[in-house]
Amino acid sequence: MMVTNEQKVKIQHYVPRVYLKNFSKNNGKECYVYCFDKQNNKSFQTNIRDIAFEKEFYDKISEEQTTEKTLRVIESKTDRIIQKLITIKDIERLDTEEKDILSEFIAYQMIRTREMRETLKDTAKQFFKKYEDQLAPELKNQVIDSMEEESLRNIHKDIIGEVTEFKKRIKNMKWILVLNKSRFPFWTSDNPVAEYNAVDLSPYGNIGLECPGFEMHIPIHPKIVLIICDPRTFSHEPNNKIIRDYRQVIRERDYQVRYSTRFIFSNEANFGFAQMMLRENPKIGDPERKRVTIN
Repeated sequence: MMVTNEQKVKIQHYVPRVYLKNFSKNNGKECYVYCFDKQNNKSFQTNIRDIAFEKEFYDKISEEQTTEKTLRVIESKTDRIIQKLITIKDIERLDTEEKDILSEFIAYQMIRTREMRETLKDTAKQFFKKYEDQLAPELKNQVIDSMEEESLRNIHKDIIGEVTEFKKRIKNMKWILVLNKSRFPFWTSDNPVAEYNAVDLSPYGNIGLECPGFEMHIPIHPKIVLIICDPRTFSHEPNNKIIRDYRQVIRERDYQVRYSTRFIFSNEANFGFAQMMLRENPKIGDPERKRVTIN
C-alpha cells in the first residue's frame, strides 16, 4: 500500500518517545524530562517529543520511509514489555516471545542513533588519515564521499536493515536486571545502549557482541537498568540483582555521560556529576571527538 505525503513523518526520533516517557516527570499526555547538553554545559527541561530527533534522519519525505515504519512497529511492540518489566521487576518472567521482541528493540537501538552515524563518519575519517598516501585516486574519492551526510544516511540505513544477526546474538547473551534501591536515579541519553568492556584484548578491539567481557547497559527506568553481557564472563551473576550503594548508580551514570553523543536525560534536574566529568575530561563533550582507532 502506498503511503501518501500526509501520512509520512519528517520528524524522526532516534531514541523513541515510548522509551523516554519512562524517565519523564509525568507519564500523562505531556511528558517532560530534564536534559543536560554536554556540548554547551547547560541543563533544561523539555517535552520528550522535542529531543533525540532530526528531520528526515532515516527517510526523506520523497521516499517510502520503510526504515521509519519498521522502527515504529518494533517500538509499539516493545512498550508493553518494558512496562511489564518495570512492574514485575523480574527478568526471568519474560517469555520467549517477549525476550525476542525486546532483543530486536535493543538491536535497533544500538545502531539507529546519531552516535552510530558519527562513528561511521569517524571510521572513514581515521581510515583516510592513516592511508591517504596509499589510496588510488578513485578510492580516495569514495572515502571522502562516504563522510558526507547523504552517504552516511544511506550507509546507516543499510546497517539498520541488517539487524537480524544482532538480534539473535543479543537474545543468547546473559541478561541481568538491576534494581536501584538508592535514592539516586539512573540516567539515560541520546545513545542509551552504552557498550563497555573491562577486558583488554589488545591489539584487537574489545567492543563487540562476541568479545569476552563485553557488556551493554540499557537504563529502562530511573530505578532499573538492563545489562546484556558475555555469558562466559558473567555466568556467575544472578539474573536479578539489587543495588543500594550510590557508587554503583554513579557507574551507570558514567556510561551514559561518556558514551552519549550530546544529551543526557533524567527525571531530576541535578547534573552535577556530568559537569564534574566534563571538567575532568572536556573531550567527552566535543561533538568532533575521536571515536575510532585504526590499528
